Amino acid sequence: MKKLILSALIGVTLTSSVVPTYAFPSKKKVKNSCEVSVVEEARPAVEESIEVNEESHDDDPLVAIENMKKVYLKIIENLSFRNTLWEQSSNFVKIMNKEECANLWATAIKEKNGALLYSIANDNVKNQLKNIFKDNPSWFIEQDKNIIESFTLSKPKKSSKTVYTYQITYKSIHKDGYSQLLKQTISVENTGDSFKVCEFSDITPKKDK
Repeated sequence: MKKLILSALIGVTLTSSVVPTYAFPSKKKVKNSCEVSVVEEARPAVEESIEVNEESHDDDPLVAIENMKKVYLKIIENLSFRNTLWEQSSNFVKIMNKEECANLWATAIKEKNGALLYSIANDNVKNQLKNIFKDNPSWFIEQDKNIIESFTLSKPKKSSKTVYTYQITYKSIHKDGYSQLLKQTISVENTGDSFKVCEFSDITPKKDK
């Protein structure tokens, strides 16, 4: 009887000692699942580092230079297109009075407006002006040390059957503060349907007589 009770107790003991052995694998599974979740949380950090690398690629000096080149070429293209438009439109400008044509030329010099000079010039003078302003896309007239305040026109002198010559006297202020008279001679041609400037001289200081 004692042997039966003892064997029964031993059986219970063995059974109870086996139960904890089945609990360990479940703990390992929990541990493994935590490790997996940690790896998944680390992925955004990897993606973030990729974005940073991409941003640093955009800061590459070679890329920046290439982008600047594209912008510059686009600006040149737009300027060229704009110049072509107003060059073509200037062909429709018709001045019906020779004195008005000479007055517009002098006004353009005073206002530093090379585009206005172009619009009232014949084809020969237009080519000269395009050469003068080839490195100056704004067609702004540089007047160096003088600022022109006003001007006067002489009476026209008939040079040929269709050409009239004017002498323009500009009153200017030198950058050092003193007044100075400048002179320029232009010729205005009657083309049949309008008047155009067909010749012009350099602007030089006017000598006192």
